[in-house]
Amino acid sequence: MPVLKAQHALSTNLLQDLLHQYSKLHFSLIDPDKQPPAKAGQIAKTCETYGSHAIMVGGTTIHDRQQIHDTIDAIHQNVTIPVILFPNSADAITDNLRYILFMMLLNSKDKRYIGGEQAKGALLVKQYGIHPISTGYVVVSTSHTPTTVEQAVPLDRIGKDDIQKAVSYALYAEMTGMSCVYFDAGSGPEQPISNAMIHAIRDNIRIPLIIGGGIKDGTIAREKINAGADIIVNGTLVEDNLTKLKEIIAAIRRP
Repeated sequence: MPVLKAQHALSTNLLQDLLHQYSKLHFSLIDPDKQPPAKAGQIAKTCETYGSHAIMVGGTTIHDRQQIHDTIDAIHQNVTIPVILFPNSADAITDNLRYILFMMLLNSKDKRYIGGEQAKGALLVKQYGIHPISTGYVVVSTSHTPTTVEQAVPLDRIGKDDIQKAVSYALYAEMTGMSCVYFDAGSGPEQPISNAMIHAIRDNIRIPLIIGGGIKDGTIAREKINAGADIIVNGTLVEDNLTKLKEIIAAIRRP
């Protein structure tokens, strides 16, 4: 295995440790498909400089394990914050990882994403000594045009106003022992997940709540934090507007 520059202490409960230290968190998501590894490393370095608490690596369409491996290597060489895989399948798992969101796409209609890929990947996670972060992943449809993940996977659709259904999936994640739940509006959605939905989810669960998709400025980010989000994820903005990312992170970190 390669020698990694980042020396963040390994933790079996990374999210809880970070939340205890910082209260609210920001994660930057870098898609290995969008740029060469060296560029990804430089982007990650900027995200850390702006105050992001972790770098997530992954995307819906990436299937080149070597590209993922090389991107993770480049990021590790440029940052000291944790690097977490955001996998789309077991094929994304590489031997230079410390952490993985070990996710089930809870509202998938395809059993591949609610047990199949997880079973395929479990032995690799154990073999490579990766710390799994058990995650209930839920996609919310907030756009008229389906996002990439909605096009790729058949879903039990959760509309932007389907609050009761969203809460039910969040409770399922908590009651089955998952360590966090991640509600995502997808890549470049028309709207982010509503404050009302976030409020309702937070009122019903105790585990950390991650919110991603469509969070385009500091005002929106702060609204999501105030509504009950513990962690905000930006992906598209990392690719398109790093200056705006700085504003968002500042808003999240504000007391």
